[in-house]
Amino acid sequence: MAGREWRVQVLGLAQLCGPEGQRVRLERRTAALLAWLALQGPSPKFALASLLWLDSPPTTVRSNLRQLLRRLRLATGDEALVEGDTERLALVSPPAVDAASLKAAAEARAHAEALEAVGAEGGTLLAGFDFDDCPELARWLDGARAGVEGWVREAREARIAQLTSAGDWTAALGLARTWVRQEPESEQAGRHLIRLHYLQGDRGAALAAFEHLRDVLDRELGVTPMPETLALVREVEQATPRARPLPGTRSALPLSVLRPPVLVGRDAAWRQLEAGWEAGQLLFISGEPGSGKTRLAEEFAATQGRWGRIEARAGDRDVPFASQARAFRTQLRRWPDVKLPDWVRTELSRILPELGEPRLLPPLASEAGMLRFYDAIVAALQLLHEHEDISVADDVQYWDPASARAFTFAFSRLADAGPQNGRSLRFIDCYRRGELSPEARMNVAGLVEAGLARIVEVDALTDDDVKRMVAGMGLPGAEAHVEALARYTGGNPLYVVETLKHLLETDSLRREWPQRLPPPGRVGPLIQRRLEGLSPLALQCARLAALAGAFFRTSLVPGVLGVKPADGNEALAELEAAQVLLGERFSHDLVMEAVRAGMGPGEERVLHGRLATVLEEEGAPSILLAHHWLGAGATERALPHLLASARSDEQVLPPETAAEHYARAAALMLSLGKHEDAMQARAAEVRCRQQSSPAGVPPFTPGPAAGPGARGSRG
Repeated sequence: MAGREWRVQVLGLAQLCGPEGQRVRLERRTAALLAWLALQGPSPKFALASLLWLDSPPTTVRSNLRQLLRRLRLATGDEALVEGDTERLALVSPPAVDAASLKAAAEARAHAEALEAVGAEGGTLLAGFDFDDCPELARWLDGARAGVEGWVREAREARIAQLTSAGDWTAALGLARTWVRQEPESEQAGRHLIRLHYLQGDRGAALAAFEHLRDVLDRELGVTPMPETLALVREVEQATPRARPLPGTRSALPLSVLRPPVLVGRDAAWRQLEAGWEAGQLLFISGEPGSGKTRLAEEFAATQGRWGRIEARAGDRDVPFASQARAFRTQLRRWPDVKLPDWVRTELSRILPELGEPRLLPPLASEAGMLRFYDAIVAALQLLHEHEDISVADDVQYWDPASARAFTFAFSRLADAGPQNGRSLRFIDCYRRGELSPEARMNVAGLVEAGLARIVEVDALTDDDVKRMVAGMGLPGAEAHVEALARYTGGNPLYVVETLKHLLETDSLRREWPQRLPPPGRVGPLIQRRLEGLSPLALQCARLAALAGAFFRTSLVPGVLGVKPADGNEALAELEAAQVLLGERFSHDLVMEAVRAGMGPGEERVLHGRLATVLEEEGAPSILLAHHWLGAGATERALPHLLASARSDEQVLPPETAAEHYARAAALMLSLGKHEDAMQARAAEVRCRQQSSPAGVPPFTPGPAAGPGARGSRG
């Protein structure tokens, strides 16, 4: 029965999960009612309804509750989730609700089951919802969220202790990393991370974790670490480094190799950044892959004020608003206390479905509707960046066109409005030299010509720069190879790092320079050699991450690869130790490209097919399903998803977005000989293009003073 019933998720994104992979988003009050019954148990019907519809007459309250329960039953195909009589309401099957399962497991002190109920990332109860219009319910929700967080914290604490005692330090370290990622100011989590790094033989990582914790405590809370944390760090500093206990286990590379401590060879670029900053210009940093653009941008931003970083990823270009949506989610996680007005949340639900129900919104078929959508983006940008002075955008060459157009409009509006509270948000954009779209290059060139922007080129390091860089990394034996390193890598910082990783892993730093290495400047083969040292499962995980691209999640590993979660976690930890992955993204795009290059066409098709199957079961967006079925060579299976994406986009996004999908579907139909279907798709494409603003999107051309409008370069 458990696998064939509807399940309710109120931890994280509130939704119904059907037995055949259906996903139905829950509206606010329905989600609150289910969460209440899951945590409070059977409750008086009228009292609970009165919390949901405060100050409404009794007849209205009863009518609203009947309608809510009726809609809930219709959503599940007439399967009852809530039962009741004239006096009380209760869940038909409490274990079918994740919050109820978490509560039961926490009370039974079944810690592994509690963590399984809440999911790998420990979702917030009714994430994205607030009940400012229902004060009593809002107070209950505050307490319930604190209770859920306490259960999760207790389960993590106990489970880490169990795994540590059992010697499964890799699994324990994975839990500790997740905990620190969600609660970076938690000393309890930080101490676990420090201890586990040390137990695995990486004293450098342990001390780096402490430094990060100390910085967070100082910046966010204005406090110093507790005595027990300082005592633990003294023990780590004074103890003899321990070898890793399991023979054959891969050694973690030093942190100094991941992020060299010294920024070298960038004095001229720094002076240009300072000059552009003083002139109030938008700053673009351009360079070859691996030249250190992001590092330079971050270190410069840190000297100018409070800054935040957003990024695009390979694969964004195929999914409308993927880059914009990721940027907003990054800021929402960074500033969870920011309250977006209801109208803004409603409009943003077109690209962030967790904020509302986009299917209830009218199509963007008028200029007024488009204005409201783009004005919501402007308002959200203002609110989500109000605590920052600088926004650093990485890999803007990957931004999808829809996001680029939205930014062009939004930032031109911000520029026209002028600075708020005496300050304006400043922007630093990083992109790979020669990889901007033609439209983006024109935008950047126009801004530079008008004196509104400046391009700072990042070039290769000199021999002396390489020498200083290597000296700062503190790797015994490395300085003897400085001249060969500089000559071999051409002064590309990433190539230097990857070459040193190869020398470390082959135990070559204390020997003569190797006689056989890939041709100078070719980092791909070096990374390939590092990948060859991975276990088969870790390599499979890396290939899965490469194909999933921007939408990779570690939770995909068991289902797609058919392995136990514990085995998947161990393989992912191996990838982190090898600095292939950092969390759920690659340490560098070039690493991802090397992973892709090592895959054969047959393996790619198989993995695409497995990904599509699992994502279908999870109710993933149609455009993703179409992408993976096409990658699997299953055009027939991809077409329905591509059409579904077009119809969905036509309902909630600017019309030209749907037009592109209809056009693509028509071309595929023609290739399959489906001429009549192709004609219908072409007709739908024409209809959408006719609905688009004649001036294109953004529907209003930014004025010449709109410096931040250069975000159009994100295409």
